[in-house]
Amino acid sequence: MPELLSLLTFIVCCFTILGMVKLFGKNGLFAYSAVVVVTANIQVLKLTQYSLTSHPVALGTVLFSTIFVVDNVLTEYYGAQIAKRSVAINFFCYLFFTLIMKITIWHPAVDGGECLNLHMELKNIFSPCLSLFISSLIAYAIGQLVDISIFSLLKRLMKGKRISLRSFISMSISTFLDNGIFSILVWIIFAEHPISLSVLWKTYILAAYIIRLVVAVLCVPLVKLCGFVVSGKPYVQKFWV
Repeated sequence: MPELLSLLTFIVCCFTILGMVKLFGKNGLFAYSAVVVVTANIQVLKLTQYSLTSHPVALGTVLFSTIFVVDNVLTEYYGAQIAKRSVAINFFCYLFFTLIMKITIWHPAVDGGECLNLHMELKNIFSPCLSLFISSLIAYAIGQLVDISIFSLLKRLMKGKRISLRSFISMSISTFLDNGIFSILVWIIFAEHPISLSVLWKTYILAAYIIRLVVAVLCVPLVKLCGFVVSGKPYVQKFWV
């Protein structure tokens, strides 16, 4: 069942984030985010059908949403500048990965006989159209920086309190922007045959945003748990304080 598999993905991500914070601190979160950016952009090539949605949804939504949690953890416990550094690292890691795979595909295919030769498979996976690549980078950069900015602003306004509420609000806004900007760029601005706004909203934005909201709610305790791991202090605070 797709819902259970997505839940399993979320659980694995949560334990991985906690483990990376515990073992490597902010450097572990840098590494996690860089891997997730690349992996989510591969996952998005596959669609799944949830029982509560009328249209297929691209995979990668759950995985990519956890990056916003990492942004909030870095902003809260290490500072906004460190969080922005993570965004820059992820941006260039994705560029590097894409360039290397392009060069790999450009190598002429050979008949390997009995040897394993997956040239066409690699070409199909790592040859997205230019519009997808550009849209992904633009949406990622804007969404991440907006998330950090909103979370930092709310932290000042709330005087460092209500971290879970701050995290939920910032994730809700930034994930909507990320998904909306990406969808508008791909299916309207860069599209050879643009779709209507109605179809765009119902098919490409609404379903994915609902999933991201669910992830945002489920991630409420995770941000505070990471704080417990960072500080090593007993975890006795309420999630919404």
